[in-house]
Amino acid sequence: MRVYIIVAGVVLLVIGKASATVVDKGTDLQSSCELLVQNSFRDQAEARSAGSCEGMIETAMLFSPNLPADVRACPPAQGSVMQSAKVLLRYLNDNPDRVKEPGVTIAIEAFRDAWPCHGDGAPSGPRPKQRVPKKPKQ
Repeated sequence: MRVYIIVAGVVLLVIGKASATVVDKGTDLQSSCELLVQNSFRDQAEARSAGSCEGMIETAMLFSPNLPADVRACPPAQGSVMQSAKVLLRYLNDNPDRVKEPGVTIAIEAFRDAWPCHGDGAPSGPRPKQRVPKKPKQ
């Protein structure tokens, strides 16, 4: 499953190098995602930077449910990139010591904290209600 992380990292690295926008570290991811959330692009470079955040988030959301249980995340099916960017920024603000680590690793771990999967040892939201069998009519 680590292959998924490596492939995602390589894809993002190649895409970033081709467009002159690289999201290698958490600091890059943080500045790119702040632009995306604020929707405040002053030029084409900032728009590309926000797009890099969006691409990183979509990649992490796609791969994270398929990772090993210790790093797996289950983002909501109806979740948006904007919601995920805010989760990621909150995680980076709460963990400033992580900004030197690879961006995709930080994104996946931020999603793991926000949306752990059922059965991975951590609660992930409300449990479905148990149905009580109906009593037969007498």
